[in-house]
Amino acid sequence: MRYQGIKVTLVTGFLGAGKTTLIRHLLEQSPINERWAVLVNEFGDIGLDGAFYSDLGVAITEVAGGCVCCTTSAAFQQGLNQLIRQHNPDRIFIEPSGLGHPKQIIQQLRGDIYRDVLLLSGVFCVLDARTLHDERYTKHAIFKDQIESAHGVVLSHVDRYQSQDFDAVDQYLSHLFVSSSLPVVFQSDPMELEAEKLDVGLKDVVTSPRFTNHSYIRGRGLSQSHLPSSDLDKETKKALNFSGRHYYQKQQDSMQVLGWHWALGEYTDSETLLSMIRLIALQEGVYRVKGVFALNSHEAVFVNVARGEVVSTVAPWREVSKMEVIGSIDEKWPDQVKLSCEALI
Repeated sequence: MRYQGIKVTLVTGFLGAGKTTLIRHLLEQSPINERWAVLVNEFGDIGLDGAFYSDLGVAITEVAGGCVCCTTSAAFQQGLNQLIRQHNPDRIFIEPSGLGHPKQIIQQLRGDIYRDVLLLSGVFCVLDARTLHDERYTKHAIFKDQIESAHGVVLSHVDRYQSQDFDAVDQYLSHLFVSSSLPVVFQSDPMELEAEKLDVGLKDVVTSPRFTNHSYIRGRGLSQSHLPSSDLDKETKKALNFSGRHYYQKQQDSMQVLGWHWALGEYTDSETLLSMIRLIALQEGVYRVKGVFALNSHEAVFVNVARGEVVSTVAPWREVSKMEVIGSIDEKWPDQVKLSCEALI
């Protein structure tokens, strides 16, 4: 089988910006005659983000345990090749970690191995404009890199903005793109992006407005034999197949992540859980909390925390509980978080 003309939409954004929310919204617009898929990377090791797409019935490949953006990352290439080979989708959404370097991802996608196979049709950065007033974000190199690399900036949590937040977007982008054209800014409440906008980046490749099929793709393509083995490395397999309780702690640049994976059949109650989550969200230095917590054998609480704001929903779930907390490396929050989690389940 030959693989050609698969469109790729890269969705970046700093920790807690709303990447998963945006991709879920886009997946709901999938044309009936197309196969869409998601490659999701996580800073941590337990493959948590895929759980937040589990109800949509789309193909998901997770690359856990590091930085998917590294051009030397075998896990990135293996995960992407696996997704292409198994599903041959019409479009792939790539959701890198909130600490991912998009310029390196773009370099990889446009490299020789994927020439004529993948077409990077759009790069979108999800931005919570309130972070533009916080130097923890604006002075972070990755935060800037994500916005600089975007064809489009999608504003999130718009309903919570003040007038100065909208002004901050204009000022920041004008300062950042002094010598180049500004990205398209998408602003709506609630956050939305129409599927027909996904190919905004194609203007950098071709000028014809008719992109409804892959007929304009020419070249050798990529055959089944050209795809390297999709077997993930042993460490990645180990990270994705925990059978019991597991805890880990790791760091990248100025950030660190603490992760937990509980055993199948271990449950909690929602009141105790949300009390603990609110406590963690208030800890100095905590940027992000995400988790799925089994209440019984068939449902769980899905928790998402950014900027101290806790969002939770109950939904069907038949797998294990798992959680990750991301924060700075120079604060004391890990000790309190560990104590809280040890008593949770």
